[in-house]
Amino acid sequence: MIFLKRIEAFGFKSFAEPVVINYDFAMTGIVGPNGSGKSNITDAIMWALGEQSSKSLRGDSMEDIVFSGSSDRSSLNMAEVTLVFDNSSRAFKTLDYNEVSITRKYFLIDKESQYFINNSRVRLKDVQEIALETGLTKSSLAIISQGSISNFVESSPEQRRRLFDEAAGVAVYKKRKEDALRKLVKTQDNLDRINDIINEIERKLPSLKRQSIKAKKYQEKFEELKQIEISVLVKDIKVYKQRIEEIESQRIDLKNLINSLEKSVNNKADQEKIFRENAYSNDNELNVLTSKFQKVVEEIGKLKVSKVNLESKKTITNANDKEFKANDLKTKSKQLDIRFRAEEQKLAKLINEKIVKEGQLETYNKEKQENNKNIEQIRKKLFKIENDLETLINKKNSFDGLFEGVKNILENKKVLSGIIGSVKELISVEDKYEVAISSIMQNSIQSIVAKTTNDVKQAIDFLKNNKAGFATFLPLDTLTASYLSSDIRFAVQNLEGFVGFGNELVKIEKKYQIILDYLLANFIVVKDYESAIRTAKIIKYKFNIVTLDGQRILPHGAIIGGSRKSKHSSFNENIKIEKLEQEKLELEKVEKEKQEKINSLNFKIDHLREEISEIKSSSGTSRQVISQIENEQESVEEEYRIITGKELNKEENTYKTVDEQIIKISEEVAVKEIEKEEIQQQLSVIRNLKEKAFEKQTLINESLDEERKLLNAHKENYSKVNTDLTLLKQKQMSAVERLSENYNLTFESAFDMDISDFNNENETRDRINWLRSSIKELGNVNIESIEEYDKENQRYQEYVEQSSDVQDSIKNLKEAITDMDEQMILQFKSIVKEANGALPTTFSTLFGGGTAQIVYTDPEDILNTGIDIKIAPPGKKISNLNLLSGGEKSLVALSVLFSILKVKPIPLVILDEVEAPLDIANVERFAKYIKTFTQKTQFMIVTHRIGTMENCDVLFGATMQQKGVTKLVQIKLIEAKKLSNAN
Repeated sequence: MIFLKRIEAFGFKSFAEPVVINYDFAMTGIVGPNGSGKSNITDAIMWALGEQSSKSLRGDSMEDIVFSGSSDRSSLNMAEVTLVFDNSSRAFKTLDYNEVSITRKYFLIDKESQYFINNSRVRLKDVQEIALETGLTKSSLAIISQGSISNFVESSPEQRRRLFDEAAGVAVYKKRKEDALRKLVKTQDNLDRINDIINEIERKLPSLKRQSIKAKKYQEKFEELKQIEISVLVKDIKVYKQRIEEIESQRIDLKNLINSLEKSVNNKADQEKIFRENAYSNDNELNVLTSKFQKVVEEIGKLKVSKVNLESKKTITNANDKEFKANDLKTKSKQLDIRFRAEEQKLAKLINEKIVKEGQLETYNKEKQENNKNIEQIRKKLFKIENDLETLINKKNSFDGLFEGVKNILENKKVLSGIIGSVKELISVEDKYEVAISSIMQNSIQSIVAKTTNDVKQAIDFLKNNKAGFATFLPLDTLTASYLSSDIRFAVQNLEGFVGFGNELVKIEKKYQIILDYLLANFIVVKDYESAIRTAKIIKYKFNIVTLDGQRILPHGAIIGGSRKSKHSSFNENIKIEKLEQEKLELEKVEKEKQEKINSLNFKIDHLREEISEIKSSSGTSRQVISQIENEQESVEEEYRIITGKELNKEENTYKTVDEQIIKISEEVAVKEIEKEEIQQQLSVIRNLKEKAFEKQTLINESLDEERKLLNAHKENYSKVNTDLTLLKQKQMSAVERLSENYNLTFESAFDMDISDFNNENETRDRINWLRSSIKELGNVNIESIEEYDKENQRYQEYVEQSSDVQDSIKNLKEAITDMDEQMILQFKSIVKEANGALPTTFSTLFGGGTAQIVYTDPEDILNTGIDIKIAPPGKKISNLNLLSGGEKSLVALSVLFSILKVKPIPLVILDEVEAPLDIANVERFAKYIKTFTQKTQFMIVTHRIGTMENCDVLFGATMQQKGVTKLVQIKLIEAKKLSNAN
């Protein structure tokens, strides 16, 4: 019979190379010198069948079964053995296959074994159970070594019994009995524990029942309260929402109006301040000019007095002198000429001043227009910024763009413990990295950061109960990050185009850094696509890479890329709001500067216009004076012709000393008169400016007072609106919180509920108050007591039922143990009886005569009795087996073993040098006797005895051509003899 068809081994002990041994005959011999590894075949079979004892495998630990290397070969990291059996006779009763392979693998790295039956992964227990089915265990007849043969006779009766137990199949029953006894103890323990629990529950049930009744009353009132209060709260929240929208719109209008009024008030206040400053400056200037004017008037007066004195003196001396008359006319003509030239110069100067000041006026008007345009542009920008700010702030406060679940969690985070906020709220990203980071974070920016997993559970329950969407949570107490190794980081940092690692390019508070490490530690940011490809090749496409413009290379080589229409604006709302507010402040500052410039220009323009107006007036007066002087000159010339009969020639005039003095004084008077008129002109300008400024200042002050009153009124109204808005929001939040805290509902989920309507609101609110009062009167209520009572009561019934079942189980186990004991006795007595029947013949054959008998050491206790052997070799009387020689002891053991094998055949027997102590004649009888069993049993014999070799169907030789490495080859008898002689 051939049962074991093939052994495949690799890495097991000295099998450094893959070894395949085909068993095509019923009796196979394995020979080889000592240390060649032939016994490793037996060890390999035992190991593959689940042997766990390293000592049984001739090693100190399981690691010793793996090839450890030699001088020429390196060590291996695993051992593997496969046994292939012919199962056509169904020796493996539970395996319905004609061929069965059993494989065991052992790995040094994790020091664990793997077992396979027909290449399917199984447990050690499965292998051991099918080994028991065929009797392939180390304590059975299947594997017999020289040591076990020599020990059989010397063993105690109880130890000898094990062999008969295996042969009788009692070992299986013993194992089952041990399992049943363990189960019986465990079941008894369970019964005791169940009875303890029953007693404990019986003590708790009455109290739980009272609490449960009270809790049910509470629930009834609470359910009624819930129905009507949810209706009231939903209605209140809808009213609050509508009113908040109305007031919000009103608040925005008021805010815009206040901003406009504040700008107007500030501008007018600035103008009023300029008027006051200019008025003070004008007063100082008036004082200076008035002083100069008085001084010039005094000087003119003195000059005129001197002139009058000279003229009087001249008149008294020459009153009736015709020549004097003519000279007087000449002097008068000269004085008129002096006045004429002075007036012409004055007019020319005025005309020139007018041209200059009109040019200045045009320049100031252009500058004013330019500033007005600038202010208009600034105000347009401010309007846009204010709208953007309002949009951003409203978006931030309203959670626009968020997933439904995220939005609901953030809106209710005041009533949900441990919710910190979204990732988006916690991080900030520089503009240059925003596209790259947004392309890799995407939806993770909406992940919600929580303190603990318990906080996350509450939040998830909240979402589930309200059907309020889903969200991703990042609990700080469990997050762990997977960082790039230092080698990868070093290599990547030195590549061209490297920008940074994702978790280092985003900013967050230090206490939340684990969030960034978890989300971004394995992301490498590079400059462009070419840099990304170079980096990916270096790191062998193992990690995420992203470029600054958002192209991505994923682990294992996938690429995401293309054109992005616009820059993501998912990040930095707070920073953008701060930037816009800063920009607004800067623009308002520029607007104020421009307005101040316009106010200053207005003053300068008014001043120039007044000066031009005064110049025009003075020019007109000057032209009249010139015309008057010309008329007077004509009268003097006409009078001179009448007196002298000649034309007055101004160039030929000669003057006496007094006339010269009068003319000189007239010239000085003319100069001073022009100076006086210039000062007078300046005084007129300043007085007119002051008068007009006073009028404007009065109007501005009146307007300023009105606007300030209006502004204060609007501010009071704005404050009232804000207070109303805050109060409404608080009421709304309070109502939302009551929905959340009392009923675990969001407004949306409550709104979607089929809630009851109410007709009389006052009665409904009174009913709510009554219900609350009634619930309060109930005192402390244990809601869980309802479920707890039902559960405990159910547990009580179940445990009572279990107690009954366990008692039945104990009874069944005891009956099963009794049945197994009876079966073991029957089978054990049967195998002993049958073996006793075959033993005399077997003994006589091996010994060449004599007889033997198997006896019980305790016939009254078959379950525990030992086994003794009574023998009578030919020509000897033996009272003690220990007196036998080594060869005789082996023959006794072999006689018993073969007797059992004759009545209880097993498919495979491995004999490892069992005939070593026998002489040549006994070896020959031993080998030939084995031949008689080969129809039902396959033998594998490790031997170095010639007699055994000669009777084997085939021989395999074990050699070590390389030190430490076993090689097996089929050989002839003559080669086997040589190998045997090598011993």
